[in-house]
Amino acid sequence: MKKITLIGLSLLAFQTQAEMQIKHGFYLSESLGNVSADISGKHQDFAKFIGDNPEDITEENATIYDARISNIRSFGYNLRYIPEVGFGYEFGIYSTKIKSPQQNAALIHDDGSPFKQNTATGPIDVVVNSPSSYIKAIDVYIGGLYNFAKINQNYTPYVGAGYARVSGDWYNSYYRGTPGYDLRYGTEGKTKVDGNYISLKVGMNFNEHYNLELEHAKHKLHADSFRSFNINGSDLKFSRTSLNFIYNF
Repeated sequence: MKKITLIGLSLLAFQTQAEMQIKHGFYLSESLGNVSADISGKHQDFAKFIGDNPEDITEENATIYDARISNIRSFGYNLRYIPEVGFGYEFGIYSTKIKSPQQNAALIHDDGSPFKQNTATGPIDVVVNSPSSYIKAIDVYIGGLYNFAKINQNYTPYVGAGYARVSGDWYNSYYRGTPGYDLRYGTEGKTKVDGNYISLKVGMNFNEHYNLELEHAKHKLHADSFRSFNINGSDLKFSRTSLNFIYNF
C-alpha cells in the first residue's frame, strides 16, 4: 500500500512539473499619467542667519512635496515558470530610467511651514529653481502570478504581485554650492541611489507569445546626497502606474 501511495505521489509530482512551463521574455515598460515624488532629508535652515551669525544656521528636516517626474521607462529580461492554470513565479532584471524635468521646488518643514531665507527686504520662502535630472538604475524583480482559465483558447488573464531591489545613480544631482549663485549647482555630478518597490499587476497573455500588463508600484529610494540635501542624503518616495509589454520566446 505504501509503495502504491509513493508511486501515485511521484506520478502526481511529475505531472504537476510537466504542466509548468518556462517562458523567457523581452520586457518593455512605460509609465502612464502624472507621477510626483516626495523628496525628504536634512537641510540647512537659514531663517535666523543674518550674515555674521553662522552659528544660528540650523539643520532641519525638509521635504519637497509633489516633485514632478516626467517619465519612467524600463526594458530587460523576464523569466516565468507558470502552469496553464494556477500559481506560478516570475523573475526579471530591468534597466530603468527615471526623468525629472526642471521645476520650482519649495522646501517645507515637518510641521508644514515653509523654509525661510533672509534677504535685504526681509525673510522669504525658500523656492529653488531645481534643474532637470535623471536616475539610471537596475531593478531585480521577483514575484508571483496566478493564471486563470483561457478565454477562447487564445487569451489567458492573470494577476500578479512582486518585490524589486533597485540600485543605480542619480545624474545631474550635484548638491554643493548655493542655488542661484553657483552656476554648476545641479548641473553635474551623480550620487548613488538604492531602494525597492512593491507592485500589483493585472495582465493578459495572448497567442502564447505576447503579454500586456497594467502595473501599479510604490517606490522607496535613498540617495547618498542630493543637491542641498547635503547632510545625510535624501529619501525619494513615489507611486507609478505603468503599461508593460512582454514578448515570450
